[in-house]
Amino acid sequence: MAEQLYLFGVFAIHVRPLELQGARWDAEYQITHRDHPVQPWSTVGGNTGFDTAGKAVDAAHAQAVADIEHGAGIPKPHAFP
Repeated sequence: MAEQLYLFGVFAIHVRPLELQGARWDAEYQITHRDHPVQPWSTVGGNTGFDTAGKAVDAAHAQAVADIEHGAGIPKPHAFP
């Protein structure tokens, strides 16, 4: 399965599956805004992974959406001098 691209508001979510040993799958995702990453690649799946690549991609997409809803990519205000 190739890298998947999802749009969520002004953000793009890039998700790619990672094949593990024993037919198990993890996935990693990155959140970008205007082709600039606002969050580095993050992996979901843990030690056991998922049964299929589709489940891993769905879990990574859900985690990325949750990250965006909890403030990922929102610039932090500058401190006052």
